[in-house]
Formats: sequence, structure tokens, C-alpha cells
Amino acid sequence: QLQLIQNAAAKAVVGLYKHDHLGETLKELHWLPIKFRIQFKLLLLVYKCLNGLGPSYLMSMFRYADYSHSIYLYEPRVISHYGERSFEKSGPKLWNSLP
Repeated sequence: QLQLIQNAAAKAVVGLYKHDHLGETLKELHWLPIKFRIQFKLLLLVYKCLNGLGPSYLMSMFRYADYSHSIYLYEPRVISHYGERSFEKSGPKLWNSLP
């Protein structure tokens, strides 16, 4: 749903009509699609926490081990579906999936 709102906003900014094809407009505006923007914001917050620039209450959430010159974050077990979406679980999961 948020992606639809972003698409409509991009059309309004550029001056396209409602039924015009969006095409490369998001790239021209340098806007990330919503899914990737959320991932970027989460990873930026994890990076700040690991480097001592984040809030202290978030920095204390992470436990990590240094394996072969890369930082691997411990992913806690969760019971509920809401736990899967928490920062404590999704942050390390995204961080560990980076190449």
C-alpha cells in the first residue's frame, strides 16, 4: 500500500497523469522503492549501533562474534509473528545477509 502512495507522489511531482506508466521515474527522482528503503534504514541503524553512533538502548540489543574478519550478529529466537518483525530480530538477519 505504501508503494502505491509513493508511485502516486512520484507521478504528482513529475506531472504524469494517473494512468501514465511510471517507468524510470523513481530512478530519475533517486527514490528507492518502499521495500528497499525500509531495508536501507534498518541497515543504517544497525551500522550506527555497531559503530557506537546509535542510541544506547538499541546498541545493547546486539551480540556479535568476529568470524574471519566479518561481523556476524546473533539472531535471537522468537515465538510470535510480531517477534519476527522486531528490530532485534530483523536487524541482525538483514546484516548477516549482506555480502
